[in-house]
Amino acid sequence: MVKAKLVKLKMNKAPGVDLVGIRMLIVLVDEISYIVAELFNKSLCSGDVLQDWKLANVTPIFKKGKKSSSANYRPVSLTFNLCKVFESLERDRMI
Repeated sequence: MVKAKLVKLKMNKAPGVDLVGIRMLIVLVDEISYIVAELFNKSLCSGDVLQDWKLANVTPIFKKGKKSSSANYRPVSLTFNLCKVFESLERDRMI
């Protein structure tokens, strides 16, 4: 399941806090999918999420109106791409 999720990632997504790009994850999918699956399983069994996965780069994105008003911006959080895969797998499992 991890390998299938990694292969389906969109190439145009920005790298997260770890600066690991989607292209790297897809190229190395055969080598890393088992290790990533083990990491996900250990996280589920222990009930803990890696502290680094809780980090994010928050960037303000302009919506409309005056650029001088902070109310006209929305925050976009760039998190770890592997964390997004983990969340997606868990969402699929729950549904």
